[in-house]
Amino acid sequence: MSTLTVADFRSQLAKYFDLVLAGEKVFIRRKNKLFTIIPVDEEEVDVAITPELEEKIEKARKEYREGKTVSLTSHEDVERYFDSM
Repeated sequence: MSTLTVADFRSQLAKYFDLVLAGEKVFIRRKNKLFTIIPVDEEEVDVAITPELEEKIEKARKEYREGKTVSLTSHEDVERYFDSM
């Protein structure tokens, strides 16, 4: 187990991430609070997508497939698009 300051952690990020991946607990002290690093699998990140957000994403994908999108490839395109609103 390692307990370190934010400055120590910042100066040796890779070292402490490697320790966590090797199974060691690393605690970072900031003021009077302790924090820890927890590795997360990519699959776990997807859990944060709510059903409502998933529905909006699927709707946007469908609109893209159907060509119901606007492509802006230059600064001028962006300016014209926003001026037209």
